[in-house]
Amino acid sequence: MLILDLCGKWQLLGIPQEEAKKLSIAKLPSEGWIEARVPGVVHLDLMATGKIPNPFFRINEKLVSWVEDFDWVYKREFEIRDGILNKDATELVFDGLDTFASIWVNGEHVGDVQNMFVQHRFDVKNFLRKGVNSLVVWFKSPKVVLEERLSKSDTKLKAAFYPPVVYGRKAQYSFGWDWGPRLPSVGIWKGVRLEALEVARIEDIHVRVKLIENLAKATVSIALTAYKEALCDLKLKLIGYDKVLVKKLHLQNGRNDAEFELEISDPELWWPSGYGKQKLYVIEVSLSQGPVELERKSVRFGVRKVELVQEQDDEGKSFIIKINDVPVFCKGANWVPADSFLPRVDRETYDRLLSLAKEANMNMLRVWGGGIYEDDAFYDLCDEKGIMIWQDFMFACGEYPESEWFLALVRDEAEKVVRRLRNHPSVVIWCGNNENDWGYRDRWWGDRERFFGESIYHKVLPEVCGALDPDRPYWPSSPYGGEHPNSQREGDRHSWEVWSLFRDYTEYRRDNGRFVSEFGFQALPSLETIKGFTLPEDRWPQSLVIEHHNKQTGGNERLYYFLSAHFKVPSTIEGFCEMTQINQGEALKVGIEHWRSRKFKTSGSLIWQLNDCWPVSSWSLVDYAHRKKAAYYYVKRMFAPVLVVLMKDDGMIRSYVVNDSLEGFSAELEIKGLTLNGKFLKSVSEEVSIPPNASVKVMDVELEELGISDTFNELVVAELWRGGKSLATSTCLLERPKHLKLPRAKAKVKLERVNHEGTLFRATVTSKAFIKSAHLRVRGVEAEFEDNYFDVIPGIPKVVYIRTPKRFITKLPKVELKDVTSYA
Repeated sequence: MLILDLCGKWQLLGIPQEEAKKLSIAKLPSEGWIEARVPGVVHLDLMATGKIPNPFFRINEKLVSWVEDFDWVYKREFEIRDGILNKDATELVFDGLDTFASIWVNGEHVGDVQNMFVQHRFDVKNFLRKGVNSLVVWFKSPKVVLEERLSKSDTKLKAAFYPPVVYGRKAQYSFGWDWGPRLPSVGIWKGVRLEALEVARIEDIHVRVKLIENLAKATVSIALTAYKEALCDLKLKLIGYDKVLVKKLHLQNGRNDAEFELEISDPELWWPSGYGKQKLYVIEVSLSQGPVELERKSVRFGVRKVELVQEQDDEGKSFIIKINDVPVFCKGANWVPADSFLPRVDRETYDRLLSLAKEANMNMLRVWGGGIYEDDAFYDLCDEKGIMIWQDFMFACGEYPESEWFLALVRDEAEKVVRRLRNHPSVVIWCGNNENDWGYRDRWWGDRERFFGESIYHKVLPEVCGALDPDRPYWPSSPYGGEHPNSQREGDRHSWEVWSLFRDYTEYRRDNGRFVSEFGFQALPSLETIKGFTLPEDRWPQSLVIEHHNKQTGGNERLYYFLSAHFKVPSTIEGFCEMTQINQGEALKVGIEHWRSRKFKTSGSLIWQLNDCWPVSSWSLVDYAHRKKAAYYYVKRMFAPVLVVLMKDDGMIRSYVVNDSLEGFSAELEIKGLTLNGKFLKSVSEEVSIPPNASVKVMDVELEELGISDTFNELVVAELWRGGKSLATSTCLLERPKHLKLPRAKAKVKLERVNHEGTLFRATVTSKAFIKSAHLRVRGVEAEFEDNYFDVIPGIPKVVYIRTPKRFITKLPKVELKDVTSYA
């Protein structure tokens, strides 16, 4: 195979609609073109050439709305030599075109596309010539196409935010969501190349593994496309092992299939993070004709078994994901596209965000159905890091067409997506859509005689998954299950009664969902991130710019509402940032503690959301600049392998110990009362045997037993001890923080240099009085903290490791500590 990369420098022209109706490929003007980069989208090129301002800055989003009204044309020239023309086939391959595009080679029309989610191939051998060739890609305005389809539709389908989007296969979030801007771009958003092929090419490799005791039996199915009849050798090699298999093939023109059987004795298994290692095997497949190797491809796979267990119990029906016969409590978050302009998302972006997820003790991410199927690099990294993927198909919060052409488009998309992702052990469940079944059931789109889109999620997608990937569970929708799609008794559940219905976050304890696949709470992004999209005059909590960067209706007002319920409300932007983030952490803490204490009555807790696509006040744990919000640290602690949970309930403290490890242990749980100023009152202790992979209710303690008499000036602390070592601590405030008599922080911070480079430090924080949500900062640099926004308990030193980008050799960095009293 010869490959001619066509990425890099192109030319780009914007055409208003009135002109677009008159123009053709032959009549394109010679002037007005700007330089473009591929992969790319038009907004990035317009920014790079100074034609539009940065849409993320201030309210510039409104200034660039004209871009979506234009058609956009890409063009370039490339040179062809004899080597390419002499091959049996030459294909023009686009890994991603967003979205409605016509492709022209040397002035000849070679095809049209209308799906941004899949690869497109065109046979262009007969369109090419020796020497200089031209390639033009004309993108129609998605707004114009989609709104025209809506206007011609007999049934005006409805959807969240921008209803016309359901008439095409373009990422829905690009037209705006309650956390994202309206910036629907177009472009050659992934790679493009010419592939000159001889005899045949390897189309697909599927490794299907059956685990039988200590033996992994792999069936390797290989699809090939032949361009002529030929005798070839197909060789399979298990890299790193003495396993080589060869087949003689008599290829026929068109589709050909081959199959190998492979056994691995005593295989190393692939496990989610926290349960074991992530062993990945590599199979290499090569196709040869005589001494000439035509093509070579490799795939990675893991040996692992996945099951979705739903069994009747006293609360309804379980929803447990088992990996290798071990039930796993799924701890994690929902993933949205990492940028409004997707070509900016590279492997480094994925690695940073996925590493943050793993460091926060997460073992699952849900790829949400209003975004995209992520790049291969995303799934490769999840395989390596042990992060399980709940993979939505891209249908969200809307009704969808069920016309023959649309269902065919969806089936083609699903087949390509399943084939691309099915070898990844990290992908553990397919899901048909986001909230569409729920929306129909609760009449979000009015009274309808039928459920538009039902045949997609309940017929087309399960058929595709069943045929192409039968060993992985398929789930029709999220949420789904029970008499109501958002039932607490079975299936998965989206818990939005708190944020959406303005209920206090202590109400999370009333939610006994079997698998909570969405719940969330908003906060501002970090102050440094805010500085990046504002001018100094914008930096106050109710400025127009701050409100513009919260896309939920009344979002800023909700932040005030929920913050004032628990904490004093600051007037400065710094204070508002810090306190909304702390309040977000406190809310998520309540939910996670409750659901983990119910393990495996509840079997999953996925936060909405991990990340952002632009700088915004949202439900994210990590903002657009990849800065950790306070809630990130809360979640990291709440998802720890061993967790102590304290809950106040009518004058009593209920206690639980949660153990995610596969080993049990014995320990001592001590619960004690303290004054906020640090005076010890009383304590009780109990020896407890903690089973593996379980939650145990330990004891109920009356407040009087702990010496508690003034709940506004006292708190409860628990510590789990094993062999003289503290395994976990927990605090329980007895009144809302805004009503407590919290002392001003007077902590001591002892700082020690750990490495010779002067970039790693150990901070030991102590205080005679209780400190709520203490957070450290290194003056003058953005440091990385192992932990932050933690409670400082009198008598219990808190050790935090700090890494700095700047070297401090001759002197120690200046470390500051603040807490909730710093902003009152």
